[in-house]
Amino acid sequence: MNKNKKKKNYSNKSRQDDEYEDLKNSNNNEEYIIKNYDLTRYKIIIGILIFIIIILIICICYQIYKDQSSNEIIPTVKDQDDLTKDKGNGEENKDNKEENKEENKDENKGENKEENKEENKAQISTQAPGPKRKIYVQYMDFWPAFKLERFDVHRILLEKYDVVQSDNPDYVIFGEFGGKNYGIENRINCIKLFLSIENRSPNFDNTDYAIGIHYIDKGDRYFRKPTETFQLSAIQTVYNVTQVKNIDIKSKKFCAWVVSNGGGSERNKFFDKLSQYKVVDSGGSFRNNVGGPVEDKLEFLSHYKFSICFENSKTQGYISEKLVDAFEAGTIPIYFGDDTILELLNNKSYIHVRDESEFDEKIELIKKIDNNDTLYQEMIREKIVLDDTRYAKELQKYKNWIWHIIEQDKEKAKRFKRENENPENKDEHKDEDRDEHKDEHKDEDRDEDREEDKDEKKDEDKDEQKDN
Repeated sequence: MNKNKKKKNYSNKSRQDDEYEDLKNSNNNEEYIIKNYDLTRYKIIIGILIFIIIILIICICYQIYKDQSSNEIIPTVKDQDDLTKDKGNGEENKDNKEENKEENKDENKGENKEENKEENKAQISTQAPGPKRKIYVQYMDFWPAFKLERFDVHRILLEKYDVVQSDNPDYVIFGEFGGKNYGIENRINCIKLFLSIENRSPNFDNTDYAIGIHYIDKGDRYFRKPTETFQLSAIQTVYNVTQVKNIDIKSKKFCAWVVSNGGGSERNKFFDKLSQYKVVDSGGSFRNNVGGPVEDKLEFLSHYKFSICFENSKTQGYISEKLVDAFEAGTIPIYFGDDTILELLNNKSYIHVRDESEFDEKIELIKKIDNNDTLYQEMIREKIVLDDTRYAKELQKYKNWIWHIIEQDKEKAKRFKRENENPENKDEHKDEDRDEHKDEHKDEDRDEDREEDKDEKKDEDKDEQKDN
């Protein structure tokens, strides 16, 4: 019995072992199959990628070949028709080929000639300009802080001429400060050009040409230079906007005022009213409160948020440098003067005061902007001039007018009457007077001779009558 049980137990174990081996083998087969499947899948993907790469290489090579072939000479449709028509006639084909070659040569020659002409034009245009005409000029009687390098008339002359400053000039360009030129006798033969930026009319009895701010009709002798158009537009074009955008408002003081002339009751009243809100720093010689007049006006104004820019007088066309300086220094101008400037300037870029009745209203607006950094930044970034094209047009007119004076013959360019213009003219006049006097004396002598002859005849007649 025990032996039988042992045999049975052994047989059961052997069966279990066999089943386990079979199961193990089957699992190994499945893993092997899975591994083989993964490998084949990767191989297929790699093969597809290689195939795509090969196709791309073929396409690239074909495109290169196509580009190279397109650069070769391709016969036109007309040439192809001629060739197909003349297949049987070899000689005619040769003649046609030779004619086509000659035509192509002629066309290439024409194209080369045109290209050479264009190249020559380009070379001529890029060549350095010839020497400029030399002119002798004297600048005098301008404002104390006058700087020649910033003077627009001088810069315009330099564009076309070699300007030489001389004490023996052909052209005198003078201002209204100093008084030397109002009636100078030693430069009577010079062409004189007067320039005023103040509220003063030119004296055309003492100058050939004038530039001013008033509306005057004097033909080619006068040019109204609108300060508001020229200088403000120039500032907008040249001014570095990043300086305004990156402005540090906290470091800026409240308001500045630079005045040397105590005239102008409106601006004095406004200064007193605004000073009741905060201290207004006066950098000029009038009502100075900063320890003395400032040397550099623009540098002084650049440290302030606002600047009082009231004109001495309210005259149409009169717009001084005060408004221009304020914009250039990066402050917000508080302006009183010519109201026509509203047609040119953006009224969001500055504070315009029409008359004394608006003082309180404008001061409240200044307080509001002063206490709101966002409002201040918005206003300081505003565009200054409304029409940008106006500046370019007016500037070209201004240049042409100045160049016209120089381009004329010197004697023809003179406009005002000169009493003692030229010593040579004096001699000519003297000779003419002498000739006239000679003729008069001759006529008088002739008359006297005639009268003497008449008297003699009368005496002879009397004697004859006595004899009879």
